[in-house]
Amino acid sequence: MSSSMPTITLSNGVQMPAIAIGTAPISGSTAEAPQSNPNYVGFFPERVTRSVHLALQAGVRHIDTALMYRCHEHVAHVLRQWFMEGKLCREGVFITSKVFHPPAPGFGLDDTTVDISSLSVEEITAKVHAHFEKCLVELGVGYVDSMLLHWPSAGGGAGKATTKNDNDSGSGMVEIDPNNRAKRLAAWKVLEHYYNMGWARSIGVSNFHEVHIQHLLDDGATIVPQINQLETSVYIQHTKIIQYCQEKGIAVFAFSPFGRGVMDMEKDEILLEVAKKHNVSPGQVALAYLVQHLKCAVSFYSSSKERMEGNILACSVHLDREDVTKLEMLQRSASWGLPSPYTLT
Repeated sequence: MSSSMPTITLSNGVQMPAIAIGTAPISGSTAEAPQSNPNYVGFFPERVTRSVHLALQAGVRHIDTALMYRCHEHVAHVLRQWFMEGKLCREGVFITSKVFHPPAPGFGLDDTTVDISSLSVEEITAKVHAHFEKCLVELGVGYVDSMLLHWPSAGGGAGKATTKNDNDSGSGMVEIDPNNRAKRLAAWKVLEHYYNMGWARSIGVSNFHEVHIQHLLDDGATIVPQINQLETSVYIQHTKIIQYCQEKGIAVFAFSPFGRGVMDMEKDEILLEVAKKHNVSPGQVALAYLVQHLKCAVSFYSSSKERMEGNILACSVHLDREDVTKLEMLQRSASWGLPSPYTLT
């Protein structure tokens, strides 16, 4: 791993680089579509090849991907080139992937998602087995460093932006569906199987709240998830979930740390004030807060090598207690459009 890259030690001793390149460039609305195809809504896997190549050049050694993103083969192409040229070895890069994503019309294809609501427990088991092995084939590797269950269930509502300070207590948690609960355990057992085979160096979950995880443990999981990936930023701090994860020794892996550009971080007065104090950008302050204060690993997408290098440098920004107090108050339980874990059954 890059000597300058901070790492997080997982509960099983595996070292996970704290900065990852995301691989889900997306057009979530026609406003984000390319001018040549203004009606397009979906992923842009073709953009991943260059962004992963630039990330490796910048020193990033963690690739965050998923079967749903349809870009495994693009990642594999870059890794194959770097391996072949002797610029990187398999042990020098940390690969995270994800399975168990519910159907997402317009985004996911049938062979990349799992219809959690309609499949039986036995069918869930078979599907997750097939998808895990599909990930390895597409990535062209013998094992992944981490495999996560992508979502706990289908449904849920998108978080709504508010200026109200909200510690994300989970007070709006919806009732857990016992059928989904059983299917999550079945999917988790598949990940445990491959972990015990050595085909995944670590396993975890994504978008799970504390009750989702506790149910896995109560219902027969033999391995505590080593990672929980969540949409986390200075605006979405998931206080209760992160506290639970820390108590259980579960590393938190933040995605969308900049709110996909729709949160106007560059105009936030508090971020601007702290950034001026440290002679860095508001984005670097936001990233430093996640890595240093919340102790998160962070995944971001960028096509700019300079931005990637700046994000790595953010790990060297040392925030003091005054800075942290100001940034803690930015919590507003806002999302750029994804469901809150607490709305998932």
